[in-house]
Amino acid sequence: MNEKLNVMFFGNNPVILENLIEKSNVQAIFCIPDNNNENIIRIKEIAKEFSLAVKQPNKKELYTFIPYIKNTKPDLIVVCGYKYIIPKEIFNIPKFRTINIHPSYLPAYRGQHVINWAIINGKKETGITIHFIDEGIDTGDIIIQKKVPILFEDTAATLHDKLYHEACELLLYVLNCIASGKQIQRKKQNDDEASYFKPRVPEDGRIDWNRSGLEIYNLIRALVKPWPGAYSYIKGKKIIIWCAKFENNCSCNQYSNGEIIEISDSTLTINVKDGRIIIEDYMILDEDNKELDLTLKIGDELE
Repeated sequence: MNEKLNVMFFGNNPVILENLIEKSNVQAIFCIPDNNNENIIRIKEIAKEFSLAVKQPNKKELYTFIPYIKNTKPDLIVVCGYKYIIPKEIFNIPKFRTINIHPSYLPAYRGQHVINWAIINGKKETGITIHFIDEGIDTGDIIIQKKVPILFEDTAATLHDKLYHEACELLLYVLNCIASGKQIQRKKQNDDEASYFKPRVPEDGRIDWNRSGLEIYNLIRALVKPWPGAYSYIKGKKIIIWCAKFENNCSCNQYSNGEIIEISDSTLTINVKDGRIIIEDYMILDEDNKELDLTLKIGDELE
C-alpha cells in the first residue's frame, strides 16, 4: 500500500479538503482571512475536528510563511479556490510542486467565477482540470481533466457540485500516481485556444429585460444561492430572483418586456421577447437591504 503524501491545502473548498484528509496527510490549511465566508467557516470546522493548523494570511503576509512551509516539508501543495496568486517562492517548495484544481476544461475559461460565466454564456459543456501551477493564471501544464455537460436545468450550485465530485475522483488518481512513484504525464496548454474571464462585479447580476429570455434565464441560474442572485427593480425596490424557469415561443406581443403577466401564489410570470420567465423564488428589499413585503399586480414592470 502506498504511503500517504504530506500535503498542504490552499483554498476554500470543503469537499476537496475532506477528500484530501481522507487520502493524504494534511499538514496545514491556508485560506483567506474572511471569517464570514460560509466555505471558510466550514473549513475551520473541519480543521478543528481533525486538529489541523489553519493559516489566514492576507496577500502580503503570505510571503512571511515561506520559512514555515519549507520547514514543514510538504510533498505537495493542493490548491482549490484560493483567492491569491501563489508566488513561485512557495509553489516550487514541495517535492512534487503545486497543483491546482480548476473548474473548467482548460485552456478555456481561465480566471475567476468560471462556473458562473459558463452558464451565463449559455455553454452546454465545461469540465474540471488538475494542472501544475506556474507564474501565469491557470496556465500551467495539465495533468488530467474531464469534460462535464451543463444541463438546461443546471444552476451554478448543481454544476459546482457535479464538477467537484469529478474533481475528487481525478485528485485521487493524481495522489495515487505520485505516491506510487508513477510518472506524471503533463501536457502544455495551447494559449491560442485559451479564454480568460474576469471576476464578477455586482452590476453583472442586473437583468436587462430587453435581452432574450434564454439569456435572462441563464443569468438567473448562474447566480443562485450561495451566489448573490440576479436582480432587477420593481416600483423602485430591488428584487433578487433565486429560482426561475424559461418557456419560449409563447411571447405575448401586447405586453412589454419585463411586464408581469400572471401571478399565482408566490409565482410571477414575466413577459420576455421570445417567451416567458416564471419566477418561483424571489425577495424584494428596502433601502436598508431588509426583506420587504411589497404587493405586486399584473401589469407591473421590472426594470
